[in-house]
Amino acid sequence: MRARALGVLAIAACGLAVWLAASASGAGRANGGTLRVNISKSDVTTLDPQIDYEFLGGSILWITCVKLVYYPDQPAPLGSQVRPEAAAGLPRVSPNGRTYTFTVKSGFKFNTGEPLTAASFARAFERIFAPKMGSPGVNFVSDIVGADAALKGKRSLPTGIKVSGNKLSITLVEPAPDLVARLAMNFFCAVPVKTPIDSNGVTPAMAGPYYIAQRVPNRLIVLKPNPNYHGPRPHHLAEIDFTPNTNQQTSFLQIDKGQADYDLYGTPSTEFASLQQRFGVNRSRFWVHPAMTVNYLAMNTKRAPFTDPKLRQAVNFAISRSAVLAQSGLKAGTPADQVLPPTMRGFRNAKIYPLTTPDVSRAKALTGGKSYTVNLYTTTDDTGTRQAQVIQAELNKIGITVNIKQYAFGVLVSKTGVTSEPYDMVALGWIADYADPFDFINILLAGDKITKTNNVNLAQFDDPSFNKRMRQASLLTGSSRFSTYGKLDVDISRIAAPWASLSNANTREFVSSKVGCYTFQPILGAMDLTTACLK
Repeated sequence: MRARALGVLAIAACGLAVWLAASASGAGRANGGTLRVNISKSDVTTLDPQIDYEFLGGSILWITCVKLVYYPDQPAPLGSQVRPEAAAGLPRVSPNGRTYTFTVKSGFKFNTGEPLTAASFARAFERIFAPKMGSPGVNFVSDIVGADAALKGKRSLPTGIKVSGNKLSITLVEPAPDLVARLAMNFFCAVPVKTPIDSNGVTPAMAGPYYIAQRVPNRLIVLKPNPNYHGPRPHHLAEIDFTPNTNQQTSFLQIDKGQADYDLYGTPSTEFASLQQRFGVNRSRFWVHPAMTVNYLAMNTKRAPFTDPKLRQAVNFAISRSAVLAQSGLKAGTPADQVLPPTMRGFRNAKIYPLTTPDVSRAKALTGGKSYTVNLYTTTDDTGTRQAQVIQAELNKIGITVNIKQYAFGVLVSKTGVTSEPYDMVALGWIADYADPFDFINILLAGDKITKTNNVNLAQFDDPSFNKRMRQASLLTGSSRFSTYGKLDVDISRIAAPWASLSNANTREFVSSKVGCYTFQPILGAMDLTTACLK
């Protein structure tokens, strides 16, 4: 999932024992009331599930969508395990491992009353493949038979997708062990069969626990319970109101005083020490947990000077990851120098670059004494500003002059998603879409995933040798899959160095005294608003 900006990204895993205890006692659970959520510094770019690929919109779609399969509204480990949702069960897989057939069960309805059927999912695929939609979801289904023809506008659906009554079948070019997990992403949210294909995106009717009752861009988003939802997902609130573009410090004070309940964007990093002292950690209002995420500095390998891997390696040796991380405040995470997070199966700690004290001498040797000027794109928030300044100062020591260009988060994501944008470096983070290394290695760094718009391979890394190895790894299963990805991670980071990986973040969330039923959803990477209630 396209994550929040560097330093603000937060993901966590709430202890299962805590969750089970709360569930058993019913503590803090109540029906009704309005949860007030701020979105500091930004607004969601879109609430169209086939277009959205940001943390902010994703959190809202999470509680309004219905998918064939989903991740339950529970903490780890249960919340990391794919379960059937609209599907009657996990798919029937053909003997050759290429065709997956789902049976869509009856009973789900959109908030308009329209029944959810297999055709509702087919419409989602039609919108993903429609050329003018520019959906980043194509990155996750480009291996369906006939995908290229659909992307060229020759067909509304790839030939590999077929609907027959309540059956939906998907045939792939070759076996892909992670397909079912991919289908739990918001891109594959069911939509009404007449939902328009619109490059600007639409806000469709929803079949999940809540629906989007109102949206006024840059002012207001209102969610209300779907009157037609009778599924198993918990939902307790009468309304959820989102207020975008709030001042982050003002938002913090509102939450502290109970005038707001939560900030989807995050809490100012300067406040965490005080919150720990006042409320402790993981007790009632201040929550901190490790994350399946990576914060990174992508270097544009298609633009000089970062076409040179030695210069990219020099950047990795020159940056103090601990100094960058320190700008995010207390319990921000741990320094990192690899693509895969330690919470991802297959990770192996190779200790490639210094995590604390930079090796300036080695970095200078790699630059050969040359000087460069580059543009670093980052966000306008205080943490992003401070971290960019640290990077600027440290790269200046090895002859790299950094011009900092700052944008609101949504604008940053939109601009850097266009491959022609003249950025040299961009500071962002990545939240796992699903618990498989393909989502980090292939999605973020495979050359065949580069798209002219909505691009997420921000390094624009396209190395034939590594592309081949990524493809081979994607076909493997079991332990060989994860060990192969682990070696790929090390080799990409050490040899090609398209990124300077910087840290693996913690979630740090602050809620008002009124918020109950707190559940961290590990794949969502934040408090699950589906389960939230008011005390």
